[in-house]
Amino acid sequence: MKAIILTPENEKDFEFLKELLGKLGYEPHILYEEEKEDMAFLKAMVKEKKGDYVAEDEIMKALGKK
Repeated sequence: MKAIILTPENEKDFEFLKELLGKLGYEPHILYEEEKEDMAFLKAMVKEKKGDYVAEDEIMKALGKK
């Protein structure tokens, strides 16, 4: 299923859209800042997961810790 994400410019528009969606029979899910940050971290983690794995000892050696 597809999703639409809207970011209203102000609180008045936010409340209007929330009420409108409710009257149309949809229950909006509100994304708070923490959830948006989590989504950004997940996106970055998935992108990096596609890269090559580097062993911990190689990282420590490069940092001069070993």
